[in-house]
Amino acid sequence: MLQYLVVAVIVLLAAGYAAAKYLPKTWRRRVVYTFSDGSGKGLLARWLDKESGCGSGCDTCGSCAPAPMAQKDEKGRKVIQLHVKR
Repeated sequence: MLQYLVVAVIVLLAAGYAAAKYLPKTWRRRVVYTFSDGSGKGLLARWLDKESGCGSGCDTCGSCAPAPMAQKDEKGRKVIQLHVKR
């Protein structure tokens, strides 16, 4: 019985961490205000009220696409990108 309780606590903590990391900001704010009586203050609010992880455009993980290369340089010449394989 104790093992089931420990596993349940671990699963709930993992689900909470995933929610804090990957839920959209509007959903996280809704959860914060639901569980904090609308004040938006407290431990849950500080933990959940952050920027979301991947997909938010923050570019902290390096997975976002790089900016497209310019079509022409400052002198009006066409830029040709070479992909060197070594």
